[in-house]
Amino acid sequence: MKTKNLLPNAWKPVGWALLIISVPFGLWLLVDDSAFPFNLVIQFPWPFGSEKSGAFQNIDMLDHKDGTITLDLIDELMALAVIAGLMIVGFARLKVEDERIAQLRLESLQWAIYGNTLVLVLCILLVHGLSFINVMIYNMFTPLLIFVLRFHWLLLVAPALEAKRERRVA
Repeated sequence: MKTKNLLPNAWKPVGWALLIISVPFGLWLLVDDSAFPFNLVIQFPWPFGSEKSGAFQNIDMLDHKDGTITLDLIDELMALAVIAGLMIVGFARLKVEDERIAQLRLESLQWAIYGNTLVLVLCILLVHGLSFINVMIYNMFTPLLIFVLRFHWLLLVAPALEAKRERRVA
């Protein structure tokens, strides 16, 4: 079967490598970013002056002395690596792509949207204040994560279920 819009199968190990490296580091950053051994710091001029006033009062990266802003982008880099890894793993072509795999992929995507919507509704009802921003940040990973987990789970379990079903029929 000719599938469109899937990445080559050779990319799948790259996606797994990205996930294996970035997920533990990303979790480490969530738990204790002060003890994280790597950083990616950039500095650039801040054109709005060196005074913290108005909308810029809560900008912690602003250096008062020379009017520059310093950003540590390691958490953004880890988030991008997790998203890229999930996308590659989820949407890389399998060695054998047939109608059954396409159906499993479609059902997994549907479950991911249902699951994400359920998590989002529960969080809207139960989480308030500034914690809601963190929930929204984590929510951007939920659809891809549910899709990858369900699709690969079905790839592992579906052959065993079909064999069991055939034994019952016979």
